[in-house]
Amino acid sequence: MQWIQYLENTRNFNRADIMNAFEASGEKLGSPLFKKKLQQMLDSGTIARIGRNAYCIPENGEKPYSYQYSDLANEVAEVISEAHPLLMFSISELIQVNEFTNHQIAHNIIFLSVEYDVADFVFDTLKEKYPGKVLLNPSVELFHQYWYDNMIVIGKLITEAPKGKLQPWHARIEKILVDIMNEPLWLESISESELPTIFEDAFERYTIDESCLFRYAQRRTAEKRLRTFISDHTAVKLRTKR
Repeated sequence: MQWIQYLENTRNFNRADIMNAFEASGEKLGSPLFKKKLQQMLDSGTIARIGRNAYCIPENGEKPYSYQYSDLANEVAEVISEAHPLLMFSISELIQVNEFTNHQIAHNIIFLSVEYDVADFVFDTLKEKYPGKVLLNPSVELFHQYWYDNMIVIGKLITEAPKGKLQPWHARIEKILVDIMNEPLWLESISESELPTIFEDAFERYTIDESCLFRYAQRRTAEKRLRTFISDHTAVKLRTKR
């Protein structure tokens, strides 16, 4: 019997559970080999990380989140990386949520999050290449006043925001789910009635790192509100405990 059969009916498990499953199947592993096997299983998608020392066997085709950024988003990232090579930043696109919404968003917005103390420098860099298309920390009123397709909105990068796995500037799904509930401009761009569907589809299609999700929500002082929203307004069943 393979080790995975000892865990396939378990909603979540930790490293000790995986080690015990290996031993129960007759395979004893030392610590270095176990760590190597664990990483191989994560890389292959056999198991997925859903929290701190918490794993699951993906169900119903759920997979790690990935997104093909638009040419404009990639271009903006390249411009910033060349002008400010040590800068930490993150990019999300409004159309990034289209795969989760009932009503498709036709016009895109680039949401660029940067470290607060260098936002002015980034703004100066981008306004030269994209004149009239860049807004720095706009109010909702200014956002509507100057809105047009493919605008670039610069905002503050929250400390310890989740980093992408392929590129640090890629927005992880955990960050997007928190941002769309807390950023006024996201809330102005997406109907509130779409939020339950977005969360339910995201959790159904992708493996969500719940520790990452709520840790970032906590950084935004929104953890309690996020947990209440998931519990009261969605069919999402969290795998990990608080």
